[in-house]
Amino acid sequence: MPLVTAVVADDEILNRELMGEMLPRFGIAVRTVKDGVQALKAMEAEPADLLITDIRMPGMGGLKLLLKAKEKWPEMPVVMMTAFASVESAVESMRQGAYDYLMKPFGVEQVEALLMRLNERAGLVREVRTLREEVRDRHRERRMLGDSSAMQAALATIARAAKASSTVLVHGESGTGKELVARALHDQSPRATGPFIKVNCAALTETLLTSELFGHEKGAFTGADELRIGRFEAAAGGTILLDEISEISPELQAKLLRVLEEREIERVGGNKPIAVDVRIIATTNRDLLAEAQRGRFREDLYYRLNVIPVALPPLRDRLPDIPAIIRHYLAIFGRDVGVKPKLTDSGERLLLTYRWPGNVRELVNIVERLVVLGGDAPIDADAVRRCLPELARQTAAASSSTPESGLAIEATTTLTLEAVERAHIQAVLTRCGSGNKQAAADMLGISRRSLHDRLTRWGLDPGT
Repeated sequence: MPLVTAVVADDEILNRELMGEMLPRFGIAVRTVKDGVQALKAMEAEPADLLITDIRMPGMGGLKLLLKAKEKWPEMPVVMMTAFASVESAVESMRQGAYDYLMKPFGVEQVEALLMRLNERAGLVREVRTLREEVRDRHRERRMLGDSSAMQAALATIARAAKASSTVLVHGESGTGKELVARALHDQSPRATGPFIKVNCAALTETLLTSELFGHEKGAFTGADELRIGRFEAAAGGTILLDEISEISPELQAKLLRVLEEREIERVGGNKPIAVDVRIIATTNRDLLAEAQRGRFREDLYYRLNVIPVALPPLRDRLPDIPAIIRHYLAIFGRDVGVKPKLTDSGERLLLTYRWPGNVRELVNIVERLVVLGGDAPIDADAVRRCLPELARQTAAASSSTPESGLAIEATTTLTLEAVERAHIQAVLTRCGSGNKQAAADMLGISRRSLHDRLTRWGLDPGT
């Protein structure tokens, strides 16, 4: 929407009357006041789309009014009016957050050009806001899901940690959703309106990563033709995610330790400390404490990072969460493609037998593959086998050995066939979860009734 209301503050009545006549020609309703105090009262009583204020006024002047207005209504544009003699004050006001200034005396043409720029700015602001909302909605769709006790514990920690600005260390296998945790911590925090900046510590050399994190001064090294603001400065008021923190060099670890201790940085080639107001979230797929004990990671840095630890369990340890994750992403990808896929019981049971070495990331990719390739066709066991050839290899491996018991069938010449069968069935039940008898029966290639009979004969709990 275009600008529709404005407050004009000026102690000169002729200027107030001039603005009162000009702005309505462009569809803007005007309220005029004679000083900064009255301007604040007018905007508190009824918010405005635009504030136009003279710089020099008795009582509260324009610069003080600007600061107070920006504090209460940070997105509202403020335009300063000034005579030639005080143009330096107008420039200073722009450093303090003013959008522009009008030089007195001004005519309709100058006001019209200003309003055109303001309306263009308003459109860009709305566009940026819309894009941000779309991005946040997309991240909410890719949220953490799970009712298992392990996931509920992780989600409870995330909810509590989000309210603070404490450093968080998220650890888990690749694909478990560490970046989703960082996003959730940011989006649910008081810093949600600030930037969220991600740095992949494993993707850059030490020199490039140092410049990327801390920035550099002009002339700091060959090719540094201009000053560069680093990621820590860019993340001011928000959150910085240091992904795969275990991969940084010992030298960079020492610099990062200082940031955590002093909350300040120095640009490469600079010697002036710069304070940074930023929340730090680090992720790793390694055991950092074990790495520190082996001398591969600074122990003092580990303890600085590990203020609030969040442990993400692998998907194989939370099989009950898989159906909810599948249905959530079926809906998302089905909407994107324009279909309404349905997962059959046989397809779901087969997906539950897979070990998911790539964790949630792999599961999401498989669901997308099933939707895109299958369209509206029911997702049954055959469709799963076609889209997940790894499942056939896993089943073949499971049928030739019992990993959990440590017994290979070919090596059990001293055991009876029934003993080998019992060990193998117990291993499969462990893998699928003792309560998921149907998934275990599917993996074994027998009926659920046959599995029930065997468990009863061996004096084991057959379940229901």
